[in-house]
Amino acid sequence: MEFNFIATTFRYKEDALIDELGELFAEFGDLHATIRTTSIDGLVVGVCLKNPVDFIFFLREKLKDDPWEIRYILRFIPIEHVVLTGVTDIKKISVELMKRIPVDDSFKILIEKRHTSLKKDDIINAIGPFISSKVDLTNPDWILLIEVVGKYTGLSIIKHDILFKSMVEKRTFE
Repeated sequence: MEFNFIATTFRYKEDALIDELGELFAEFGDLHATIRTTSIDGLVVGVCLKNPVDFIFFLREKLKDDPWEIRYILRFIPIEHVVLTGVTDIKKISVELMKRIPVDDSFKILIEKRHTSLKKDDIINAIGPFISSKVDLTNPDWILLIEVVGKYTGLSIIKHDILFKSMVEKRTFE
Protein backbone atom coordinates (compact mmCIF):
# COMPACT_ATOMS: atom_id res chain seq x y z
CA MET A 1 0.00 0.00 0.00
CA GLU A 2 1.30 3.43 -0.87
CA PHE A 3 0.42 6.58 1.07
CA ASN A 4 2.10 9.83 2.02
CA PHE A 5 -0.44 11.00 4.56
CA ILE A 6 -2.81 9.67 7.18
CA ALA A 7 -5.89 11.57 8.29
CA THR A 8 -8.16 10.77 11.21
CA THR A 9 -11.78 11.62 11.90
CA PHE A 10 -14.70 10.57 14.04
CA ARG A 11 -15.78 6.94 13.83
CA TYR A 12 -18.05 6.29 10.83
CA LYS A 13 -17.31 9.73 9.31
CA GLU A 14 -14.65 8.48 6.90
CA ASP A 15 -16.68 9.31 3.78
CA ALA A 16 -17.29 12.87 5.00
CA LEU A 17 -13.56 13.18 5.71
CA ILE A 18 -12.70 11.98 2.20
CA ASP A 19 -15.08 14.56 0.70
CA GLU A 20 -13.65 17.32 2.88
CA LEU A 21 -10.06 16.39 2.06
CA GLY A 22 -10.89 16.21 -1.65
CA GLU A 23 -12.30 19.74 -1.61
CA LEU A 24 -9.39 21.08 0.43
CA PHE A 25 -6.78 19.41 -1.78
CA ALA A 26 -8.48 20.89 -4.86
CA GLU A 27 -8.35 24.35 -3.28
CA PHE A 28 -4.71 23.67 -2.36
CA GLY A 29 -4.01 22.99 -6.04
CA ASP A 30 -3.67 19.21 -5.90
CA LEU A 31 -6.43 17.89 -8.14
CA HIS A 32 -4.97 14.39 -8.27
CA ALA A 33 -4.80 13.50 -4.57
CA THR A 34 -6.18 10.03 -3.91
CA ILE A 35 -7.77 9.19 -0.58
CA ARG A 36 -9.09 5.82 0.58
CA THR A 37 -10.58 4.26 3.65
CA THR A 38 -8.81 1.64 5.69
CA SER A 39 -10.14 -1.22 7.79
CA ILE A 40 -9.67 1.04 10.81
CA ASP A 41 -12.61 3.19 11.89
CA GLY A 42 -11.89 6.90 11.62
CA LEU A 43 -8.70 6.54 9.60
CA VAL A 44 -8.01 7.22 5.93
CA VAL A 45 -4.77 7.21 3.95
CA GLY A 46 -3.86 8.80 0.68
CA VAL A 47 -1.33 10.11 -1.76
CA CYS A 48 -1.07 13.78 -2.60
CA LEU A 49 1.22 15.06 -5.33
CA LYS A 50 2.25 18.14 -3.39
CA ASN A 51 4.16 18.08 -0.12
CA PRO A 52 1.84 16.99 2.74
CA VAL A 53 3.73 19.27 5.14
CA ASP A 54 2.81 22.26 2.94
CA PHE A 55 -0.80 21.06 3.12
CA ILE A 56 -0.61 21.33 6.93
CA PHE A 57 0.36 25.01 6.62
CA PHE A 58 -2.56 25.44 4.19
CA LEU A 59 -4.91 23.83 6.76
CA ARG A 60 -3.68 26.20 9.46
CA GLU A 61 -4.39 29.21 7.26
CA LYS A 62 -7.84 27.81 6.53
CA LEU A 63 -8.52 27.51 10.24
CA LYS A 64 -7.55 31.15 10.79
CA ASP A 65 -9.88 32.36 8.03
CA ASP A 66 -12.83 30.03 8.59
CA PRO A 67 -12.39 27.53 11.43
CA TRP A 68 -15.67 25.73 10.75
CA GLU A 69 -14.78 24.86 7.17
CA ILE A 70 -12.65 22.06 8.61
CA ARG A 71 -15.17 19.83 10.34
CA TYR A 72 -14.03 16.26 9.85
CA ILE A 73 -10.23 16.39 9.85
CA LEU A 74 -9.10 15.64 13.39
CA ARG A 75 -5.44 14.94 12.60
CA PHE A 76 -3.37 15.11 9.44
CA ILE A 77 -0.08 13.19 9.52
CA PRO A 78 2.58 13.47 6.80
CA ILE A 79 4.32 10.21 5.87
CA GLU A 80 7.72 9.96 4.16
CA HIS A 81 8.24 6.18 3.91
CA VAL A 82 5.95 3.17 4.00
CA VAL A 83 7.25 -0.30 4.89
CA LEU A 84 5.75 -3.65 5.73
CA THR A 85 5.16 -3.77 9.47
CA GLY A 86 8.10 -5.49 11.10
CA VAL A 87 10.80 -4.40 13.51
CA THR A 88 13.64 -4.87 11.00
CA ASP A 89 12.16 -2.64 8.29
CA ILE A 90 10.96 -0.04 10.78
CA LYS A 91 14.41 0.09 12.38
CA LYS A 92 16.19 0.44 9.03
CA ILE A 93 14.11 3.44 7.88
CA SER A 94 14.03 5.02 11.35
CA VAL A 95 17.82 5.00 11.61
CA GLU A 96 18.08 6.60 8.15
CA LEU A 97 15.54 9.29 9.03
CA MET A 98 17.27 10.08 12.33
CA LYS A 99 20.47 10.94 10.44
CA ARG A 100 18.75 14.16 9.35
CA ILE A 101 18.61 15.48 12.92
CA PRO A 102 21.38 17.99 13.72
CA VAL A 103 23.78 16.81 16.43
CA ASP A 104 22.61 19.24 19.12
CA ASP A 105 18.88 18.79 18.51
CA SER A 106 16.60 16.61 20.61
CA PHE A 107 13.93 14.16 19.53
CA LYS A 108 11.22 11.83 20.68
CA ILE A 109 9.70 8.76 19.11
CA LEU A 110 5.93 8.85 18.68
CA ILE A 111 4.40 5.48 17.87
CA GLU A 112 0.74 4.87 17.02
CA LYS A 113 -0.24 1.23 16.58
CA ARG A 114 -3.40 -0.01 14.96
CA HIS A 115 -4.31 -3.62 14.15
CA THR A 116 -0.97 -5.12 15.08
CA SER A 117 0.47 -7.26 17.84
CA LEU A 118 3.83 -5.48 17.57
CA LYS A 119 4.80 -3.84 20.85
CA LYS A 120 6.06 -0.26 21.18
CA ASP A 121 8.93 -1.41 23.39
CA ASP A 122 10.13 -3.83 20.70
CA ILE A 123 10.33 -0.98 18.20
CA ILE A 124 12.02 1.44 20.61
CA ASN A 125 14.52 -1.19 21.79
CA ALA A 126 15.44 -2.00 18.19
CA ILE A 127 15.99 1.65 17.23
CA GLY A 128 17.51 3.03 20.44
CA PRO A 129 21.04 1.62 20.20
CA PHE A 130 21.52 3.21 16.77
CA ILE A 131 20.55 6.77 17.73
CA SER A 132 22.94 9.19 19.39
CA SER A 133 20.70 12.28 19.55
CA LYS A 134 19.38 13.34 22.94
CA VAL A 135 15.86 12.40 23.95
CA ASP A 136 13.38 15.03 25.11
CA LEU A 137 9.90 13.67 25.70
CA THR A 138 8.28 16.99 26.63
CA ASN A 139 9.71 19.55 24.20
CA PRO A 140 11.68 17.83 21.42
CA ASP A 141 13.06 19.62 18.37
CA TRP A 142 12.13 16.64 16.17
CA ILE A 143 9.62 13.80 16.24
CA LEU A 144 10.18 10.39 14.70
CA LEU A 145 6.66 9.35 13.74
CA ILE A 146 5.94 5.65 13.43
CA GLU A 147 2.36 5.02 12.33
CA VAL A 148 1.49 1.31 12.25
CA VAL A 149 -1.61 0.66 10.16
CA GLY A 150 -2.03 -3.11 10.17
CA LYS A 151 0.53 -4.71 7.89
CA TYR A 152 1.92 -1.35 6.73
CA THR A 153 3.86 1.24 8.69
CA GLY A 154 4.36 4.88 7.74
CA LEU A 155 7.39 6.74 9.02
CA SER A 156 8.43 10.41 9.08
CA ILE A 157 10.87 12.68 10.80
CA ILE A 158 9.29 16.08 11.37
CA LYS A 159 9.87 19.23 13.36
CA HIS A 160 7.81 19.27 16.57
CA ASP A 161 5.46 21.97 15.31
CA ILE A 162 4.35 20.12 12.17
CA LEU A 163 1.79 17.83 13.83
CA PHE A 164 -1.71 18.98 12.86
CA LYS A 165 -4.54 18.42 15.33
CA SER A 166 -7.57 20.47 14.34
CA MET A 167 -9.12 20.70 17.81
CA VAL A 168 -5.88 21.99 19.33
CA GLU A 169 -5.33 24.38 16.42
CA LYS A 170 -8.86 25.78 16.70
CA ARG A 171 -8.32 26.54 20.40
CA THR A 172 -5.19 28.56 19.61
CA PHE A 173 -7.19 30.85 17.33
CA GLU A 174 -10.00 31.52 19.84
